Amino acid sequence: MSEWTKLTPAEIDSMRNGRRHPRPTQFDYLHIRRLVDDISTALARIAGPVRDVLDIYCGTRPYDDLLPEGARCVGLDVPGNPYDGIADVISDAFLPFEDESFDLVTCYEAFQYVPDPAHGIAEMRRVLRPGGTALVTVPFAWEYDRAIVEHRYTEPELRALLAGWEDVDVVENGGRVVVWATLTGTIFARARARVPDLVGVGAVLRGLVTLPLLFMNTLGGAVARLEERSVRGSVTMPMNLLVTARKPAGG
Repeated sequence: MSEWTKLTPAEIDSMRNGRRHPRPTQFDYLHIRRLVDDISTALARIAGPVRDVLDIYCGTRPYDDLLPEGARCVGLDVPGNPYDGIADVISDAFLPFEDESFDLVTCYEAFQYVPDPAHGIAEMRRVLRPGGTALVTVPFAWEYDRAIVEHRYTEPELRALLAGWEDVDVVENGGRVVVWATLTGTIFARARARVPDLVGVGAVLRGLVTLPLLFMNTLGGAVARLEERSVRGSVTMPMNLLVTARKPAGG
């Protein structure tokens, strides 16, 4: 992780805004918009008081404002992460907290990096208070770095990992159309990033690349709504998965 380049405050703000308030010209607009909506819905459905929250691998912390009113959130990240001053706790340990310290544990788009998922789930359960909730989101149809150990999860696998928990609910964040739009969008986004910074020309060329992104996201949004209404059966291709589960009141 030490090879990461530290981000400037402006870059952190831009990244946070892109993950909390995506723009229609953003390559992952449909994916992020659906993810934010589903996170917001899941957090609003948590029953009982939520006083203490742990955000695992918190990154830029784009979803803190969605937490229940009055909740105090502790952000955990690893040493060498690029987000200076964002995390409250920096540690290689998973998880360096006392038993039953939190009412809610979240891990957004990062649980796939946990080497031993069964141990990771057990640690979440350990630091949760009885009746507390875990909320985890993981990518499914997404590119990965060959140099980094990374897992992919299906709904049945997530349910198996959470055997013994209560109220386990798995939500698909977008289907085939969102997958198509997001992965195709990466091609346009990379093309835009590689446009040379020529005086008076580079900005214009980069601006032109945003047009197919805007068209693709507009079309994709309309077709995705049709897909949600018509697709049936057990075979699926989600962009992402969101799972919530409650630790039994008996521990």
